[in-house]
Amino acid sequence: MNKKIFSLLILPILSFSYEINFNKSFSKVVNPDLLTTQINISVEKKDELKVNNEIEKFNDFIKQNKSVILKNGSFTLSPKYKYYNNKQEFIGYVGNLRYTAESSKAKELNIFMDELISIKDKSNSEDVKLNISNVSWKISDELQDKSYDELRLDSIMWIQSYSNDLSSKLSKICEVKVINVNESNNTPIMYARNEMAYSSMSKSAADVAPISSEQNITVNPNFILECK
Repeated sequence: MNKKIFSLLILPILSFSYEINFNKSFSKVVNPDLLTTQINISVEKKDELKVNNEIEKFNDFIKQNKSVILKNGSFTLSPKYKYYNNKQEFIGYVGNLRYTAESSKAKELNIFMDELISIKDKSNSEDVKLNISNVSWKISDELQDKSYDELRLDSIMWIQSYSNDLSSKLSKICEVKVINVNESNNTPIMYARNEMAYSSMSKSAADVAPISSEQNITVNPNFILECK
């Protein structure tokens, strides 16, 4: 008796699937919360000890300071020479004390700068120079981190809602595969005054605060969705 053998091959039916790759920006407006300025104290004298003594007057005040934040402090002491007839002549030392001063309160930063100007005036010496750069607003690290966290959460919530909506409209299952977030900070700066060497004649110029300018903080996520 002949037997016929039937074999049945079952092949999976693959539904059409695809990826969607796109970018979208999320921004928020933030008011800068920190005033900042650069301080440079320069002392030039023939005697190294006299340079250090003048610098120490400012250092003593800085160490006692409790009103402003001081960052990026540095001190350098370098010999100074003059040249003539192809000869080098030692003429003294130059000491430079530099740091960044920051405060959320204009009044406290102004008081701090006024004190520095008073110390400079008391030295009564052309060899001691005080330079205070433009005062400007900036966004503190704390406020910037908080803003980025909020924007990242906004982008995640948005893409989740978008994928659900897309799934409904396409009658497919659309899921988020990848979220890559790039951050940027547009920070225009408003200046209170030009950089200048301070003396008692210009002390009133220190009592100025720049107008705070709104700034945009932005994240630019790249989304990859898979719909199948």
